[in-house]
Amino acid sequence: MGPLCVILSAILFGMMPLFTKVAYAFGCSTDTAAMGRFLFGGVGLWIVITASPKLSFHVTKQEFLHILLLSLPFCATTFLLYGSYSFISSGLATTLHFTYPVVVMVLSMIFFHTKLQARQLICLLICAAGILCLYRPGGNTGMKGIVMALLSGVTYSIYILLLGKIGLKRLHVLTVTFWLCILSLLEIGAVSIAGGEVTIPTAWQAWAAMAGLGLSASVAALALFQIGVSLCGEVKASLLSTFEPLTGVVIGIVVFNESLTAPIAAGILLILCSAVLLVISPEKKQREAQYGKST
Repeated sequence: MGPLCVILSAILFGMMPLFTKVAYAFGCSTDTAAMGRFLFGGVGLWIVITASPKLSFHVTKQEFLHILLLSLPFCATTFLLYGSYSFISSGLATTLHFTYPVVVMVLSMIFFHTKLQARQLICLLICAAGILCLYRPGGNTGMKGIVMALLSGVTYSIYILLLGKIGLKRLHVLTVTFWLCILSLLEIGAVSIAGGEVTIPTAWQAWAAMAGLGLSASVAALALFQIGVSLCGEVKASLLSTFEPLTGVVIGIVVFNESLTAPIAAGILLILCSAVLLVISPEKKQREAQYGKST
C-alpha cells in the first residue's frame, strides 16, 4: 500500500499540467489558474482539518511569520511552473522543475558550506548534461519556458531549505499547507489586482479545472504522499516520486499531442537519473520527503 499511495500521489501531482492547460483553454490566465488552485486547495484543506479531531488551524505568531516567509518562494514556484506550460511541453516543464533535488544540493553547498561528495558531483554533471540536451538555440519562446521551469525548481529548492531551517516541526504538514495556500492566494491576488490582470472565467470547464488542480495537488496528492512515506519510508517514496514527471510526459503526448524528440527524451532521462541517484544517497534528509511535495 505504501508504494501504491506514493505512485498515486505522483500521478496526481503530474496531472497539474493537464488541469492548468484546460483552465488556460477556457479563459484563465496564469494568475487566475494559480489563484484558483490555492482557493480550492485552501477550501479542501479547511474541510479536511475541520473534520479531523487531530488537526488544528492554530499557529503561533512566530510560526505564522515563518509560514509567511515560506509562502514567497512557494507562491513563486507555482507561478513560474504554471507559466512555463504556455511555452514548452508539459512533460519537459515538469522534468525541468524536478531538478530541484540537485539545486537543493548546490544551494546547500553555497550557503551552508555542505561538502560536495562524489555521488553528488556525478548527479550534478548528469543533470547539467540533461539540461544541455534540451537547449535549442534560436527558439526564444521555448527558452523562456525552459528558464521559467528551471527557476521554479530554484524557488522550490529555496522553499525546501527554508522549511528545513525554520521551526515548523510542531505543525502538521496539512496545517502548514493550508496557511501557505491562503497566503499565496492573497499574494497572487494582490499582485494581479495591482497589475490589472485579474480575469474571472465564465466557462464551467475553467472552474472545474481549477477545482481539480487545487483538490488533487493540495489535498489528495499531499495526503497520499504522507501516507506512503509513513508506510514505505522516505527513500523509496522519493524514488517513486519520479512518476510525477513521467506522468507529465505521458499526458503531454497522449492528450496534447506534444512531440517527444530524441534529444528531449535523452534530456528528460538524464535529469530523472540524476534525481534518482541523488535521492538514494544516504545523506537524503527525511524532512525533504516529508514536506517536499506541498507545491
